[in-house]
Amino acid sequence: MTDKYDAIIVGGGHNGLTCGAYLSKAGLKTLVIERRDILGGAAVTEEFSPGFSASSYSFIMGHLHPKVIKDLELEKFGLSRVVVDNVINPTEDGDCIVFSKDPKKTQAQIARFSQKDAENYPKFFASMQNAIDLLRRLQFEVPVDPVKRDIKSLIKAGKFGWKYRDVSDEIYDIIDGLSLSAHDYVDRWFETPVVKAKFMYWATIGGNVGPYSPGTAFYLIAHLIGQLGMSFPIGGMGAISNAIHASGKTAGLETRVSAPVEKILVRDGRAYGVRLESGEEIHARCVVTNVNAKIAFGQMVDKEHLPEEIVGRISRYRTRGKSFKILCATDSLPEYASFSQEKTGVDYPAYAHIGPTPEYLERAFDDAKYGWYSKKPFLSAIVPTYYDKTLAPEGKHVVSLYGGVAPFELEGGSWDKERKNLVRNAFDVMDEYAPGFSDTVLDYKLILPKDIEEVVNMPGGNTLHGEMTLDQLFFGRPVPGLADYRSPITGLYQCGASSHPGGAVSAVPGHNAAREILKDWKRL
Repeated sequence: MTDKYDAIIVGGGHNGLTCGAYLSKAGLKTLVIERRDILGGAAVTEEFSPGFSASSYSFIMGHLHPKVIKDLELEKFGLSRVVVDNVINPTEDGDCIVFSKDPKKTQAQIARFSQKDAENYPKFFASMQNAIDLLRRLQFEVPVDPVKRDIKSLIKAGKFGWKYRDVSDEIYDIIDGLSLSAHDYVDRWFETPVVKAKFMYWATIGGNVGPYSPGTAFYLIAHLIGQLGMSFPIGGMGAISNAIHASGKTAGLETRVSAPVEKILVRDGRAYGVRLESGEEIHARCVVTNVNAKIAFGQMVDKEHLPEEIVGRISRYRTRGKSFKILCATDSLPEYASFSQEKTGVDYPAYAHIGPTPEYLERAFDDAKYGWYSKKPFLSAIVPTYYDKTLAPEGKHVVSLYGGVAPFELEGGSWDKERKNLVRNAFDVMDEYAPGFSDTVLDYKLILPKDIEEVVNMPGGNTLHGEMTLDQLFFGRPVPGLADYRSPITGLYQCGASSHPGGAVSAVPGHNAAREILKDWKRL
């Protein structure tokens, strides 16, 4: 057994590092343990081909919370970013529309297709803004359980209700998001397919059903919660994890890699440490799990230590993913046939969404409904080397294709045989909109949900660590009874993205968990 710690954090992803940094800065002797040989979890930058590096799993910095950046002084520890102001959206008829962080420019672009849609654009965002603002406030809340009837829970619920007593309209907007399809939500405001498709595209990212399905409007709203816009860190997403780690180290944070945890140790209803697969035990006053709840409470904690209802709920927590990513090493930039500097006022489209109509996006999910992958996938095509020269050799480029849909398992087939065919489908789409793209590809790496599960230990390969649906949000995330970062076991906490507020590289779950641990510290 090694030295005893105040806190052990299982999993060195960005949330685990965030929690560890806050605890260390509060004076707790803290150790973060990571199973892989690299810290960062899904927020890592890795070489995928000789000389070419990319953000392997996550891809955008826009959700990283400004409070965490400020608290942990991440810019002081090397974090810098670039904002990609424009996203192009090619149409099927050889044109393209650009959406910019400048609303007036976007409005002018929309007016090229529909004056009515251009007039409705600011109204649409104004209608969503209250819901977005409320969700931003709720990020830092500890979910209250409305079912519990003990005095302590009733007091918490009462305080929460009083604090949010004036947000009825915003609640109705969020309920709309959680019940309406993205199509119906957007259709209220816009008449032009390309404009509708632009907003519906956000509802496809991380989702398991098409944008015509009820509840998908919430994905659209949730993707707009981030306050940093279309931001990308210089050096890839691993730069975020590296800066958080460096910040924590100045306060004494310790880390270990290549140390997979086998069990969270529990005795008499209390967590007291972990046992590694090597057999080594490390003890601590509290244990914090940054791994997915299905792993933590379904495998690492013996079921005898958990209430039966929690075990059952965790077994039903849905984590299957359907997104894929292709990292491409290329010898030149993609050249989109429909792109025009004159029409768009953009120097180069370093970020593109290929999903030109609502029907195109929905059809991409059709094959997956029956256990297959998309014939024509939708794609987020990002060229990080256009603004970050550190990721590829001089004159070469990295093109990251994030898309859908690719189910975890195939019905009547195997991914061993079909991987190349999915890549071919994606390259065919790129060739349609950026002719000759596939000829520029020197090497590539395909990442499927199965790969994400195997490498990053995310069950089902869901990029959001669990579906973001009504039953798996707020007091239901990951499941009722585990929503306040605590657990039924004294001294066992959770800080990962399967807890509130969910996926994306926000660092908010890590921040919130550390806050709650410090509140409880004197009683532990």
